[in-house]
Amino acid sequence: MSTFSEFLQVAPVAPEVMAPSLWLIIALPLLGAFICGVFGKMLGRANVHLVACSAVAGAFVLSVLAFWATSSMDLESRRLLSFIVNPFGNERDYVRYAIAHDYGTWFSVGDFRVNFGLMVDHLSGILLLVITGVGFLIHLYSTSYMEHDEAYWRFFAYLNLFVAAMLTLVLADNLVLLFVGWEGVGMASYLLIGFWYTDPAKAWAGRKAFVTNRIGDFAFLIATFLMVLMVGAFNRQADERDYTAAGSTSQRYASALEDKGPVTFLGLQKFAEAMPEGGAGKVDLSTTIAAGPLEGYTFGGVMTVALLLFLLGAAGKSAQLPLYVWLPDAMAGPTPVSALIHAATMVTAGVYLFSRMSALLVLSPTAMATVAIIGALTSLLAALIAFAQDDIKKVLAYSTVSQLGIMFMGVGMGIFWAAVLHLVTHAFFKACLFLGAGSVMHGNGDETDIKKLGGLRHEMKWTWGTFFVATLAITGIIPLSGFFSKDAIFHGVHHNHLAGLHWVSSAVYYLGLLIAACTAFYMTRVYLLTFEGPRSKEAKVAHAHESAWQMTLPLVVLAVLSVVASVYAWPLLKAPGDGRPQPVFENFLSPVFAAMNRVVATGKTVELDTSVPTLGDYGFAWLVAVSGGALAAFLYLRFFPSRAGQPAPAYARAVRRAAQNKFYVDELYELAIIRPIKFMSFILFRVVDALLIDTVAVRGTAWVTARVGSALRYVQSGDAQAYAAVMALALLGGVAYALIQVLQ
Repeated sequence: MSTFSEFLQVAPVAPEVMAPSLWLIIALPLLGAFICGVFGKMLGRANVHLVACSAVAGAFVLSVLAFWATSSMDLESRRLLSFIVNPFGNERDYVRYAIAHDYGTWFSVGDFRVNFGLMVDHLSGILLLVITGVGFLIHLYSTSYMEHDEAYWRFFAYLNLFVAAMLTLVLADNLVLLFVGWEGVGMASYLLIGFWYTDPAKAWAGRKAFVTNRIGDFAFLIATFLMVLMVGAFNRQADERDYTAAGSTSQRYASALEDKGPVTFLGLQKFAEAMPEGGAGKVDLSTTIAAGPLEGYTFGGVMTVALLLFLLGAAGKSAQLPLYVWLPDAMAGPTPVSALIHAATMVTAGVYLFSRMSALLVLSPTAMATVAIIGALTSLLAALIAFAQDDIKKVLAYSTVSQLGIMFMGVGMGIFWAAVLHLVTHAFFKACLFLGAGSVMHGNGDETDIKKLGGLRHEMKWTWGTFFVATLAITGIIPLSGFFSKDAIFHGVHHNHLAGLHWVSSAVYYLGLLIAACTAFYMTRVYLLTFEGPRSKEAKVAHAHESAWQMTLPLVVLAVLSVVASVYAWPLLKAPGDGRPQPVFENFLSPVFAAMNRVVATGKTVELDTSVPTLGDYGFAWLVAVSGGALAAFLYLRFFPSRAGQPAPAYARAVRRAAQNKFYVDELYELAIIRPIKFMSFILFRVVDALLIDTVAVRGTAWVTARVGSALRYVQSGDAQAYAAVMALALLGGVAYALIQVLQ
């Protein structure tokens, strides 16, 4: 074991060699997208598959090397080799378990600048492996799933572009570069969701996703501007005690601001460490900003507003209230797109953003409570809608919204490591479920209605086995990964408390238990109607067929990962300092969240509980999951079949109809927001643009000029005698005027 442990601690590529090459992780899929998009038609199907898959596989290998390099040690001296000097901190302020490289100034405007800097630590390293690893499996799956599509080259170009954008988001060491990746995945998702753009419904779904995300992205930009203004105000008002509290000096911090810019994550961490109330410095959250656009507002008030705007941005990408409505419609794209968007990449961006900015988030209990409550309400709403959906992909889509809500509950209550762990485990079992749904469709004539399937257990054994494992994982059955990651969040939510808002933890926890039972119910329903029982009489094909190995192999790998990933939630390690039992993943991410813990220790904004669940806690959580699944099994195996042909009660039909129509949220948005905006746009078009601008201003000016020109052209007759007469009269008039002036 020690030999294996030593093997893992010595990276094949030294950190100082790997760091300057981080750009290649983004460049490979970007190059693949360019080759497939420009030359794909000429290369042919097999070569496009080779280029697209190789690009992501290469990025995966580089990600493994980068991830390995973040924990590299010198075995003889037991000295850690993977660290970077924090330019915003003291001279000996090292960021441990991280590699980074600054490629220089990207752009600068006045005293504001942004560098092109990339960084890999344990948080971004884990995300790199998930994006490229699961992304490669989805690419491999797509080679068979899209084998009959004529625009295969365009599809793989978009897939590679999507992966490159997400890698940019994760690797960025500052908010502006992260926003480039943020926008990149938004654009690529628009292209992929509307891939079959000749179908108006599918093109509309792509536009809906694009427009909804733009709302959140606008909030993200405003929040970023507020952060820039706050950092500038802090740097002007703070004294040396503030910098000392943050582990820095005024000279070092100002120099780093000049060299790196105000939106670098390491700089924002130092800013956060200086801000808690109760510190020894001059500036804290209650301090009023003295000058600039924010003059008169307190740092704490502006911080809360900025974090709430970041929440709106995250709600767009991660499909939370009120901007979740685009994600279920994203099913219009090919199934591998659904797996990529829902599992490995885009929708996890909001959770990653708040985890990366955890030190800032814990400064505002109000913002944390809002994040947790929004997550809980979104999760419950999506779970209730999923009850009545018959489209297998729609059920999984609402399931994703619900699971993301659980992650937001964890983030909002300060249990960041568990939220990230659930992000990882969810990537495995949700990708397995979506790809399994694609395999079901592939073998059943593209049928998506679960009531027209049934009996697939014996005809598609590989798809059935992997879908069954993934269903158990998301349902929360011991010993699969979904049980442990979800329970870690609920345990933290229950035992952590926000300052002045103690009621939030209890409210969110009990909503979480209800959500867990709902998840077990609708996932058991999907599984039973699809794979168990007799074959539906309305099935498109009499007998289903199993998919090719390119589709089943990724399913098997993801199902295995859904099981083995549970080890990361086990308390196998001891916490540094007090020696308490600590889950592997919490220990692994502790360097990333060290700044957050220091802010909490100073500001007392959150009471962080560090206990691990007991066997009783595990048993209770297991009973909740089993109760939901057992109810679904009873209803769909015994109760409903025994009442076949009998009409359901009127109230039951009404409830089902409301859930099936998504509680009319889309219709409410149409009535309250979209129609008024369309009407206002119509007025602006007809009155302002067409009448005032086009008719009065533009055409009116042209009409006046034309009429004046028509009158004046009669003066230009070309008759020399007439010109001479006019000149004589003008001269005579001038002489008469001169004489009058002289006589006066």
